[in-house]
Amino acid sequence: MKNRHLLYWLAVGGLLVVAGFKLVTQESELLLRAQELNLWLPTGLYWKTLMQYPGGGVSWVGTFLTQFFYYPWLGTAILCSLWLIICLLAAWIYRLRGPWVWLTMLIPLALMACFVQTGYWLYYLKLQGHLFVPTVGVLFALLTLAVQRLLDSHLPEKAARWVSLCWMALVCIAGYPFFGAWALGATGLLGLFPRVKDSSLNYKLSILNFFPSLVLIAAIPQIYYQLVFEMTERSFLYVAALPSFRYSAESFEQYRIPYYAIIAAFIILITLRASEGFAFSKKLKPWHRSVLALLLVALGIVGVSQVWYRDANFHKELAMNRAVEDLDWERVLTIARDGSSGVKPTRMMILYKNLSLFRLGRAGDEMFTYSEGATPQNAPWKVRITQVGGKLIYYHYGKENFCYRWCMEDGVEFGWKAETLKFMARTSMLNHEWAAARKYLDLLKKTTFHRQWAERYERFLDTPDAFDLDKLEASAKAGKPLLDEQGMKEFAPILHMMTYPDRLDGDNTLVEMYLLQTFAKGNGDDPLFQEMTLICALIMKDIDLFWPRFMKFATMNPERHMPRHYQEAAYLYGHLENKVDISRMPFDQEVRDTYERFMRFNEQCGPMTEEQKAVAFYPQFGDTFYYFYFLVRNQKTN
Repeated sequence: MKNRHLLYWLAVGGLLVVAGFKLVTQESELLLRAQELNLWLPTGLYWKTLMQYPGGGVSWVGTFLTQFFYYPWLGTAILCSLWLIICLLAAWIYRLRGPWVWLTMLIPLALMACFVQTGYWLYYLKLQGHLFVPTVGVLFALLTLAVQRLLDSHLPEKAARWVSLCWMALVCIAGYPFFGAWALGATGLLGLFPRVKDSSLNYKLSILNFFPSLVLIAAIPQIYYQLVFEMTERSFLYVAALPSFRYSAESFEQYRIPYYAIIAAFIILITLRASEGFAFSKKLKPWHRSVLALLLVALGIVGVSQVWYRDANFHKELAMNRAVEDLDWERVLTIARDGSSGVKPTRMMILYKNLSLFRLGRAGDEMFTYSEGATPQNAPWKVRITQVGGKLIYYHYGKENFCYRWCMEDGVEFGWKAETLKFMARTSMLNHEWAAARKYLDLLKKTTFHRQWAERYERFLDTPDAFDLDKLEASAKAGKPLLDEQGMKEFAPILHMMTYPDRLDGDNTLVEMYLLQTFAKGNGDDPLFQEMTLICALIMKDIDLFWPRFMKFATMNPERHMPRHYQEAAYLYGHLENKVDISRMPFDQEVRDTYERFMRFNEQCGPMTEEQKAVAFYPQFGDTFYYFYFLVRNQKTN
């Protein structure tokens, strides 16, 4: 019998191992991004900040655990270990034996559903530590039930009833400030806790405890609202420490289904325990129980699969974001070339791709050789680039004030994150605000996993001349660069882009459009900056802006072979308007031939609609500016 019981638990453990394996292999980019969008500090001020609202304690624990996703396998191992503890506790509390222990997996499956449905909510949920909060909240509730069972086991029945009332009141009153709605849930479970007399399996629902639990759940949040949590909205009291799936004025209730599944899992366990005393339950054969348990677990697995967010573009954005942070431009382009999903890229992906090509000096030759697209992010609300990767884009294009501005706004609205502090430290250094930079680095040095990053950048504060472009380039030419190789790779191109006034005007959250218009209408003597103005004029298809920037680029780079796409634009515009004499320009023969073939094919496809032409032309001309100019439309930014 013991061996069989062990086999049941091995099955539970095996399922948890599979769950952890799938998280690490399929969601590693999400896990890495989650810990960057998380911040845990071992300071009293951080604790007090979270405890300004009910449920601050569970957020504190959640943020502490989320940081371990710095190593995805480690964070996942902790998560699955907590799920195993939850299964063991649930089985012990509700006295589950045999195949019924499999039903304890319903709780981790519901918790996993809460986790894997996240998607773009990763950027918008205001609950700190939200990935771990449900697990920690459920674990807290089960621990309170475990204490209750111990009390019932060691006290006479009459005394146990009164002590259990006191324990339930203590859990609700003392637990609410730290665990919010999870403490209320624990109170409700205590009210429904089975009473066992003389260690028999005879179940009795204690009416004496059930109604007081309802009174406590209704009254305690209101009392705290009047006396302690005055900053909390009254409507928030009963859902404190639960994620709010709201954007603007709209609420998306479908994302609450996994949280309802947690409640359903407990109802199943309570019902199962309550049915043990009935005759029909005793008549169930072991294989009947096994089949029923397996069916319910299978239903839970199907539910997890249904809510799992597997959008290809979302995961590509995550991977490209990390590659940009690592300055691994080739990896960004490798991801951009991956067309296995068959879905057009988002504008966020296009921005990452164009930035990488610009950093590698290949934008003029390869910018239009990649798939273009403006696929909206797969979310029921309008996802803004400012929240997803806009700060990173602004940072690398030298718009440091905009990067800092959006870090500040996001910090106030969504909470401070390690990523936010990293940007604010670097933008402060680039703006020669050394005291501010040191402040942010000092905060990062207090974290568990970002200390090394902060110490590396802190060394740059000892060489302020490194953030003066002329002095930096002079030191590099002299063979004694002021920055290490990685520092030069990161900061030198940004300093080139900061040779113009970095005004903080309005972008209306339209990152791409703002950058296009700012650069396309800009003018400067820095070669990198000037090429960026030409690239943006090209993307905007603005002929009047293109010609002066094209001419200046040619003048500033007399020894450089004119990149292919710049030639294509000049050759096309010269034929379209005849305002500029292009007869003496040394165009590549391939540029001329491709243009002639494009026009001949256009005549052959005369009756086609523009959408049909876009498909027909792509195999031959999809990698040219001609195709982009005539057949790529409605690339709306967000």
